[in-house]
Amino acid sequence: MSQAMIDRQQTVLHAAFQAFATYGYRRTSMEDVARVAGLSRTALYQHFRNKEDIFRSLAVNYFDEALLNMQAALLQPGQTAQQALYACFVAKDGKFMDVVLTAPHGAELLDAGFSVSGDLAGEGETRMTKVLAAWFQDRGLAQDLGPATEFAGVVIAALTGLKSTVKTVEALRAGEQRLAALVARALQI
Repeated sequence: MSQAMIDRQQTVLHAAFQAFATYGYRRTSMEDVARVAGLSRTALYQHFRNKEDIFRSLAVNYFDEALLNMQAALLQPGQTAQQALYACFVAKDGKFMDVVLTAPHGAELLDAGFSVSGDLAGEGETRMTKVLAAWFQDRGLAQDLGPATEFAGVVIAALTGLKSTVKTVEALRAGEQRLAALVARALQI
């Protein structure tokens, strides 16, 4: 695939994300995405089959970007464990949760994420768990906390639960701070 084609797809995905946040998943049409992207519908269909294809591509991009950002956050030198974990938790959310918690149709986007790309979310969460587990393992996770992968799975599940209960970005960040402090204390690192 040429760089021009990749750039155009990224332009479409950015435009689609804006359209979904503005109109909601159900009400956004391919015409809306094409208009925001500055393309004709014909040009849009050269890149994506339909709205679901676009949303699934957004999900793939989200998880790829979040994984890279999580790894970078955990490996940033000079941080305490609590600081590294908090940065990792924020990186895990990417811009998606900011939109979910601030856009008029944010909750609908979260629902669409489960219904349209639930399989991708499952795969992404597994990959995120492995990143966190490797970090725990490198720090010598205490035996009484169980295997690193299981412990990381509990932390990821706690983050998922937190996201489902908060109403604002500020509340999410505060909860992530508390969870980072709790996990860091449990690790005693």
